[in-house]
Amino acid sequence: MISYEPLHKLLRERGLVISDFRGMLNSKTIVRINNNESVQLRTIEKLCKELKVPIECIVEIKFE
Repeated sequence: MISYEPLHKLLRERGLVISDFRGMLNSKTIVRINNNESVQLRTIEKLCKELKVPIECIVEIKFE
C-alpha cells in the first residue's frame, strides 16, 4: 500500500500543508495524495526537488 505519511509529517514539521502546492500540483493530484492513491513518479520528483528531500521523505510502501 502506498502511503504519503512521510510527506504529511514533513509538511507538518515545516508548517506547510499539501494545498500549499496548488501552483505546482493540480487539485486532482492533491486529492490522490490525501487519499494515499498512486500518482506519477514525475509528481513525486517535483515534490522532492521543491522540498529538497529524498524520495523516502515523500512516500513509503506499507506491507499489510
